[in-house]
Amino acid sequence: MNTSFLRWLPLAATLTFTINARAQQPTDQAMRTLFGSDHDVHNGGWGAPTASYTRVLDQDAMLVGVRGGWIIDHRFTLGIAGHGLVTPVNNTSYDSYLVEKGRDLYDKSRFQMGYGGLLIEPIIAYRSPVHVSLPVLIGAGGCGYQTFTDLPDEWDPANWEDDVQAFFVVEPGIDLEVNMVKLVRLGLGVSYRYTSDVLLPATSKDALNGFNATFAVKVGVF
Repeated sequence: MNTSFLRWLPLAATLTFTINARAQQPTDQAMRTLFGSDHDVHNGGWGAPTASYTRVLDQDAMLVGVRGGWIIDHRFTLGIAGHGLVTPVNNTSYDSYLVEKGRDLYDKSRFQMGYGGLLIEPIIAYRSPVHVSLPVLIGAGGCGYQTFTDLPDEWDPANWEDDVQAFFVVEPGIDLEVNMVKLVRLGLGVSYRYTSDVLLPATSKDALNGFNATFAVKVGVF
């Protein structure tokens, strides 16, 4: 028998044993894939009332609304959001336009606006009690003028002009969130509202573009 083979046999056996032992260690991580994970994915859901300060037609205004969605693995929310204007916003230029058309106004016209759509919200450092989220709203809305041309005891809140239009909106933002208790988070954020052009009479095309400063109370399973 070849003596050189006998000399290397103990070394080969040692290497084989070592490789097999390392392959069987429980600390080895499973293969990662692009669309898979080696841990269970946690799912939950939440809803939140919101209040936002903004500027509309160069006037201070407040929007109220709701957000909500399905949260995937603590890191990403897919849901919906909507906002509506609740404070009076007037436009003297529009009132003058109506007077020129021969309309008799009993009171100032009131601008109305609302919008909503898909909410996409990645969450950064979700394990921290104070963390950041990046909400993006993509959707549509409507705006127009409500006018009052009757006597006070005959006012019709649904007295709308024909000057009403739809618009497209994209609103990216950044929120700072605080985990108050397990099921409640408080959020304070800022966003910027981009809309398609406003084509109403006596109204600037970019009248709806502007910043929102938003406070939200999230309740759910995170």
